[in-house]
Amino acid sequence: MSTLNRKVPIPLYYQLKEIIREQIEEGVLAPGDLLPSERELSEKYGISRPTVRQALKELVYEGLLTREKGRGTFVAKPKLEYGFIQHFVTFYEDMAQRGYTLKTKVLRKELQDPPKRIARALQLKEGEKVIFIERLRFVEDEPVVWVQNHIPHHLCPGLLEEDLTDRSLYRLLTERYNLKPQWAEVSLEPVLATDRDAELLGLEPKAPVLLMENITYDVNDRPIDLFISRFRGDKGRVRVRVLRS
Repeated sequence: MSTLNRKVPIPLYYQLKEIIREQIEEGVLAPGDLLPSERELSEKYGISRPTVRQALKELVYEGLLTREKGRGTFVAKPKLEYGFIQHFVTFYEDMAQRGYTLKTKVLRKELQDPPKRIARALQLKEGEKVIFIERLRFVEDEPVVWVQNHIPHHLCPGLLEEDLTDRSLYRLLTERYNLKPQWAEVSLEPVLATDRDAELLGLEPKAPVLLMENITYDVNDRPIDLFISRFRGDKGRVRVRVLRS
């Protein structure tokens, strides 16, 4: 499809959106390519600029295009595959294994009284504390995910003194504290970016975000971590392989 069909009951903005998507998928438009302006697309396809704007806006939200103020609209880099959900590896390990350049910024690391929901999930007794760790992960110098870990303090009391910059937390827990992650309960849902998400991840407010909550258990079925991650929806997608039992 390379032209708009006004004889079918399909909105013109959607037809234009699919034309651009097809050009990206077939390599006619490559990552980093600058798209024609709204005016140029409007003239080429004989449609209004608001119609063009709607098509481009939806492709930006889907992560196929990206806008740069004062420069224009560009084809985005291919989305990351957040496929680590099907294997027990951390985000850091998964991205590193696939050859990406990673960077971590530790935002907070402190001892806390956990909220009741967290304490219950981690099977903590009254008065037991958690080590709270908040980090921002970068892939190829772009912020992609920020994560909050809640780890029972009595399991690894020296963790607060550890340097968690640019290293795998779970590898550290295994090697230093003999806490070996074995299985996890994972929930995943799409949400809209909060002001905090927008600030940390460089998003527009209410842009798509993937919210993942994970309770990790060791070989003795003991919960050793509850972490909450918020991933950029425009930079990645979850791909999971399922098998018939």
